[in-house]
Amino acid sequence: MACTGDFKAPAGMEVINLPAAKSLTIDYMGGYNGVAKAHDAMDVYIKENKLEHFAPVIEEYITDPGTEPDSNKWLTRVVYFVK
Repeated sequence: MACTGDFKAPAGMEVINLPAAKSLTIDYMGGYNGVAKAHDAMDVYIKENKLEHFAPVIEEYITDPGTEPDSNKWLTRVVYFVK
């Protein structure tokens, strides 16, 4: 999705435009303290497949902890852009 026009970021945030690129995604279920496992798995996959990743790495918090108290049900989407 492209951000166009006069979109203003909320205070303390910044809008960045990324070029079209390939990406890899892992959907991680569990508390935030375990999300490093997803990053570790992504690193292994990238190395085994001779890919190169570049910034930014995105952690998209799909589940709102304010509405779901059980951290085992939290979904975090981890996205790496690759060449």
